[in-house]
Amino acid sequence: MTPALEDAAAALEALAAGETPDRTAALLVAAQHLDTLCTRGLADRELLDAAAGLKAIATGGVLNLDNAGRQRARTLATYVRSLERKADE
Repeated sequence: MTPALEDAAAALEALAAGETPDRTAALLVAAQHLDTLCTRGLADRELLDAAAGLKAIATGGVLNLDNAGRQRARTLATYVRSLERKADE
């Protein structure tokens, strides 16, 4: 898995656990990477949601997720991890 996708998945997993991911340069790169995938025609609902959530956090926002939101973050983390497998096919 590329470092940017790994960082994106890890940040989404932190959200799923009820934590706020560290606002590091790696998080910003991960958010930008997902956004780039969106502009390259891979944009589906999951990718758009993951990119928007990480971009919000990377730029200083806060996501106060309830149980449904944390479950969605868990689903998005799994989806982001699947992107690498799709690229290998």
